[in-house]
Formats: sequence, structure tokens, C-alpha cells
Amino acid sequence: MTQNWPISDHRSAEQLERDSAAVRAQVSNLVSPNGDAAARRDSDAVVERIRRRQLAASDDQATRFVTYTPADGSGPVLCAENRLVVDADAAQAGRLGGLLAGYAAADRAGRSPRRRTRVFRGQGNRSLDALRRDAKRLRDDHGIMAGVNAIVPLGYIVKGNSYPGPTVAPGAFASNGGGAPVRVAIVDTGLTAAPRTDAWDTGVVRNGTDPVNVLAPLDRIDWFAGHGTFAAGIVRQIAPDCEVVVYRFTSTDGLGTDEAAADMMIQAADEAAGGRLIINASFGAPAVDGVPPLAMREAVRYISETYPKTLIVASAGNDGSERPLYPAAFPGVKAVGALNSDLSPAAFSNRGDWVQCSTVGVGVVSTFVEGRLPPEDGIGTDVDFPANSWATWSGTSFTAPQIAGAVAALCGDDGALPPSAAFDQLIAGRPTLDDLGAVVHLLPGTPA
Repeated sequence: MTQNWPISDHRSAEQLERDSAAVRAQVSNLVSPNGDAAARRDSDAVVERIRRRQLAASDDQATRFVTYTPADGSGPVLCAENRLVVDADAAQAGRLGGLLAGYAAADRAGRSPRRRTRVFRGQGNRSLDALRRDAKRLRDDHGIMAGVNAIVPLGYIVKGNSYPGPTVAPGAFASNGGGAPVRVAIVDTGLTAAPRTDAWDTGVVRNGTDPVNVLAPLDRIDWFAGHGTFAAGIVRQIAPDCEVVVYRFTSTDGLGTDEAAADMMIQAADEAAGGRLIINASFGAPAVDGVPPLAMREAVRYISETYPKTLIVASAGNDGSERPLYPAAFPGVKAVGALNSDLSPAAFSNRGDWVQCSTVGVGVVSTFVEGRLPPEDGIGTDVDFPANSWATWSGTSFTAPQIAGAVAALCGDDGALPPSAAFDQLIAGRPTLDDLGAVVHLLPGTPA
């Protein structure tokens, strides 16, 4: 299928005009919080709405968090309430009981046995500043890596009230006739339990169900539900014959934790059993106090050392800055930025020498879930999505799966090609943009 890139846009002029209006609103919300005080207040209000929803949810549905604003004003960071992540070797682990008096082990159910990083919960309710001081003490006085437990949100959940807009399908699903075995693992929200009837998810494996609407009001799609469905549809458009497995690491409202993301990445790699695999990570979190998410760091290291035929592709982030986002900025991970439909840089995309490539991330069209948006009353105009729906959405969350799909398509064409070599082949000879890497045009996007 490589000769068909970029894929043509078959929308009518009228549909394209409607879609462009929705996309302009998405991009406005992505860009404006970076420098506009009023927009920042609106964005902060959305984060507070989500925080209150999580406080009201049951323990098995919630990811409770606090927010932290770095001194450089780079935007809020979400951290799990009252939790530390500690990466201690065997000798150091034996000393943790004495060094973490007032803490108790609080590893998630299903913690990967491959991972030595541990989560500890403070007794009582320690403030974020107290957690940061305790982590610094472990690092500085005892040589033990520790940090707050980062919340890993999907895309731009802290960037305002933008949400997908409805559009039309690009056409009927069609196979390219098969290909050599290769798998794309999408670590995300999972997929809905009910399959589509338009064949676009035929053969896609569900490893975790996206519940879509479990928080009040129950007649609306939760924040970022459908994110995994959207990412899977992108891969299917570019590599219709590759195997796709969608994992769920989030709880509700598109929120997961450092260790949950790490465990699902490890599980995806282990289940591929050394076969050719591309892991798509359309999520990320920045470092806090110079410490990146430690569980994801360990997961990336384990996968890189254990499975040479596995490639991790991750979104660069939507802060519009050079602040690294992880796992994208970890060594060996391919970070993907975003472009406008005319291939100029998208203002919201993170950038830097750690970004290897970019593709269109404005008004991407893909599969979506059934239900009503926005997630809460009083935010914006209601939009209803029918069964087998398609939507436009914007962000680097939707550039990474394009690159993952393209790498898979190249591997499908050549059964001996490792994903890392396929990525090199994909970007070779492409034009480049400063701090956004190679320009790779795959899906058309939508003019904003």
C-alpha cells in the first residue's frame, strides 16, 4: 500500500467545510491555553471538573489526582494522590522499609513481574510537596531513584473542552490481500465490547474494554472514551492487513498511571513473544523535578533489551513546547509530532531534537464510538454519534498510530524487515522540519 500514500480525501466540499469548522474549535483549544490567561482558566476549570468526577467515582473506576504547575509555567502536570514510585535494585529494596516509614506498598493489581519499580502509598494524606520532598530525600541521600506517581493522560485532556466532531467514513473497509505477519499493539482505552458492523474492526483483538460512559451523567460519553477506537481505525486505514491488538491501561476519563501504562506495554511485548511488533503509545507525561515516569522508563528498557523486533512509537505531546514527554523522549522510542493538513508545523505540537518525525495531526478522520458529547452538560453544543460512527480529532495522539501503521505496512511487504529498519526506510529521504524531524504524509487531515 506504500504507493498510495498519502491516502486521498474523498469527502465532499460541503462535508469538508463542516469538518473544518469543528477542527478549528479543536485546534483553538489545543493552542490557546499556552499563552492566553482566559483560555488557561477555562482549561484549568475542565481539569477541575475531571478531578471532581474522579473524586465522586467508585474506587475501581477512579484515578484520583492532584495537579502541579512547574515553576517555568509549562502547564499543569497530573500526579496520583499520595503515591510514590520507587526504582530500587535488590540491595536498595531491602532498606526501603526503614527509609519509607509512614508508607505502605500499594502496587496495582496485575503488576508485571518483569518490573522492579514499586508504588508506595503514604499513610494519611501527604501533600504533593511532601511526596516530592520524600522522593528527593531518597534520591539525594540514599541514591535510590524515586518520584511522584505520574498520571498519564491521553492526548490533551488538560487542554480544554475540545472534543471530536462527526464526519463520514472514507469508504468501505478493504484488505490489500494479506502480507507477512506483523502486529500493532495499541496501548490505550481499549475498545467497546460491541463490535462494529461496518467491518472496520474485523479481526481486531480486544484486550480490555472501553466502557464509554460509566460516570455521571450516564447519557454521555466520558472524557476520552473512544480514544483507542480512533487510534485503531487509523492503523486499519494505513495497514489493513496487519494484526491489531488494543490494550486498556486507563480507568475512566482517559486517565491512567505510570505503572499501569508500563504494565500494559510489557504485557503487549511479552504476548507478541518475540515476533515483529510495533507498540503505539498515544499518551505521555513529563518529568517532575527532573525525574521521568520511572515505571515506563523501566518498561521501555526491558522491551528494548528483550525484544529486538519490537519498536515503540509514541506521541510527542500537545504542549506547543520543547518540554519532553515520556515515553516519547526515552532513548529508542520514536517520537511523532503533528503537522497541519498543508504539512506546516501544528502550533500545538511539542518539538525538539528528540522528535524523529511528524505527520498530519489536525482533523484526522477515524472510527469512533456511539454516544453523545460533550461529557458533561453546559460545556458546548451536544453532538450525537451513531453506531459505526466516524469523527475528526486533532492531536499528536493521532500522529503516532499513523507512523505505527506505516511501519507495519512496510513490514507486511517484507517478511524479513524488522520494525526498526522499516521505520528507517519510512523516513529516509523525506523532507525535514526543524525540531519536528522527517515529514511523513499518510492521512490527509482537515484544513483548520
